[in-house]
Amino acid sequence: MIPPSPGAAASQVRRAVVVVAIAVLIAGLLQIPRGGYSVDEEFTVFAVRGIHAHGLPLLPSGLLYDRGLAYSYAAALTGGSLPADRAISLVCAAIAVLLAFALVRHLAVEHAALLASLLFATSVPFWATATSGRFYSPFLVLYLASLLLLRSNLALVFAAAFFCRLTHELAFTLAVIPLLCALVDRDRRRGWVLSSVALIGGLVAAQAAIFAMHALQPAAGETMVRRFFLWQVLNLFARPGGGQFLIPIVVMAIASVAVPKRAWAIGVIGVSIAAMLIAFSIARASNSAPLSAALVRSVVVEGSRYPLHMFWYVARATPLTLLLALTGLMTRLVMQGSAWPRSERVLHLLWMGWVLWFGVIDSGITTNYLLLPMSFMLMAIAVDLHAILHAVVTPARPAARLVVAALVVAALIGDQWRGAGSLIAKLEAARPTIQVDAFAAVRDGLQPSDRVVCTDELGCLMTVGRIDRWLALDDYVRERFLVRSGNGPMTGVYTGVPAAFRPADLFAPNADGSFPDRIVIVDIFKEYPIGNSRSWLPKAIEEDGLGVETLLETSQARVIEVRAPERAARLSARRP
Repeated sequence: MIPPSPGAAASQVRRAVVVVAIAVLIAGLLQIPRGGYSVDEEFTVFAVRGIHAHGLPLLPSGLLYDRGLAYSYAAALTGGSLPADRAISLVCAAIAVLLAFALVRHLAVEHAALLASLLFATSVPFWATATSGRFYSPFLVLYLASLLLLRSNLALVFAAAFFCRLTHELAFTLAVIPLLCALVDRDRRRGWVLSSVALIGGLVAAQAAIFAMHALQPAAGETMVRRFFLWQVLNLFARPGGGQFLIPIVVMAIASVAVPKRAWAIGVIGVSIAAMLIAFSIARASNSAPLSAALVRSVVVEGSRYPLHMFWYVARATPLTLLLALTGLMTRLVMQGSAWPRSERVLHLLWMGWVLWFGVIDSGITTNYLLLPMSFMLMAIAVDLHAILHAVVTPARPAARLVVAALVVAALIGDQWRGAGSLIAKLEAARPTIQVDAFAAVRDGLQPSDRVVCTDELGCLMTVGRIDRWLALDDYVRERFLVRSGNGPMTGVYTGVPAAFRPADLFAPNADGSFPDRIVIVDIFKEYPIGNSRSWLPKAIEEDGLGVETLLETSQARVIEVRAPERAARLSARRP
């Protein structure tokens, strides 16, 4: 049998990638028209309403919502319905498959790029963002496009960086990449420096445009900048806790990939420093408690947190994926050392950089935030798998390569979608959808004299169309989402309604001295870095000794009516 010519083989590979992108579109279309809204899609809904009403993405409180600006305006142009918003994300996801192929083909070889694009489209974060009306999938497209354009026309580099920043604030991580390339690639240093200037110029110009928009709404703009932009910068300078022995290990891993010919020396130094830190931490801890296995375990656990918060999250969520990424990295270091092509090492540095970034800023981890690190990790696995199979399996046995690659792909898919239930159920767990229709009876039964209280400001407007108080039950949300205008009361940052800190505070009189007939609480469960909020309200109600009647409960929310202790006691006494 005559093998196909190189040109014909390349054409077949490209057609296969297009098939993968089309398959993404077809499969994703099934999720686009679903009812209700997924968590955080409410921000898109109200940002678009603000654009339609004022020309700016203003939330009900007047806050200028600057996250995903480019996406918000694109959604406004399509009409602003959630299916249309999701369609934008789905189209971007399909384009991202093609861009992932182009990027890996540029860094490695065509067949590795095909494998990378296939793995790229199998992750849970990929599908969760591809079928949500949020800006993460468009951000992925623009991030990949920015990487691909780094060595092209400088105007294109500027434009890609500009729109990338208008889609997500973490676009400024792009600035590090050409600067590092300039340090490593001495032969093309001038070109990398020019690319850095163009890219940083695009990022700065976009940030200046955002600040200019905030100047149009000074109070709201200051709140958004202070609460949601500066905290990421300030967290970079937070001092890690003592005894963090994995810091030298992290430095060792990055340095070994960047300079593989020095990997042995770097490894010895990194492990030695880590061992000294562990020994010192155990010795210090033993001064105040007897030396024991429990003490050692406590020291090791506490010392392994920084800056690996996301690393441990990924290790729990997709252990096989992380194991294969690290195994491929170590295998290529051992097998090739300094012969490991520099371009192929980039993918490992990208996923490690993203994982460490979220550890350094101590940010909460959500499925959406896993999108870029998981995408680059899967691409790195694909490139390593292709290289290792070609080094270990002889060309005379191409079928063996295909079988091994297929088994690895199947194992990775199983790891990404691990757990009980169908694929749709697992996707729903990663991207919960709140069915608004389930709240119809509650919404229709509300009276003007009722007081509607919510634990999720915008979610309350989505489900029952009204909010009178925001119930901030934990210090985590109080520190981040409370504002005060002048001498006025504390209010929610998104809706501007007065805030309450305890369920017992909800029985205060109205401004005119009257009392509400009913206190109805809409409790929408959300994932926070400190855990799920599902248990917050029942615990607070129990502590305040309030009476409760459940009006509605679903997997994602509950609606209850609460009564003051004395009224609850009277009702209990009347019951036979």
